[in-house]
Amino acid sequence: MKTILFQGDSITDANRDKEGKDKNRILGDGYVNFLGASLMCDYPGIQIKNTAIAGNRISDLYGRWIEDTLNIDFDVLSILCGVNDIGYALRLNMGADAEKFKFVYDRMLQEVKQAKPQAKIVLCEPFLLKPDINEAGNSADIVENWEIWNKHMLERRAIVKALSGKYQTIFVPFGSMFEEALKKAPVKHWSPDGIHLTMAGNELMAREWLRCVEGELNVSIS
Repeated sequence: MKTILFQGDSITDANRDKEGKDKNRILGDGYVNFLGASLMCDYPGIQIKNTAIAGNRISDLYGRWIEDTLNIDFDVLSILCGVNDIGYALRLNMGADAEKFKFVYDRMLQEVKQAKPQAKIVLCEPFLLKPDINEAGNSADIVENWEIWNKHMLERRAIVKALSGKYQTIFVPFGSMFEEALKKAPVKHWSPDGIHLTMAGNELMAREWLRCVEGELNVSIS
């Protein structure tokens, strides 16, 4: 039996039932629920856990790292984080710049390696899409200041990819995946605001995660 733990922010949280009263919503409404359903169907006995919390920055994630990650038994840990540090920084001056983001993320991975050396780690590339200005709503500032937002996101993407190489993790290229997806359909098909996902966007993420993790020769899900 394998246990997979998902960590991150609202994209991974996806309105999950944190009290566990509704067993069909404990993984949320997003990509974790989509891929969890597929895995549990194909591999009876597998356990999928989600401890992501909406709004988390890298510092918030590290603040609950022991309680919500290291104290949990898992065989595979999947992490997706980054966009909130950019948003909080640009909107509220409360995010971590690229250097601090890398420092904290690196420390988190060090602690996982020390505490659970046999566990596999999956690092998911953060992403940001540019919505249509007429449909952006609360994300209008992303469109208006796209060069700035995208510059910060490209920095975070590079950091996560470099950390994946440093710690020899599985890497899921969500950013590159959405760049390709935009050749097939516009942003609104995948995301309503450039950050969160539609059903199609979540399904695309689930498929990409499964492609990268199930296809990894050294990882047996069953």
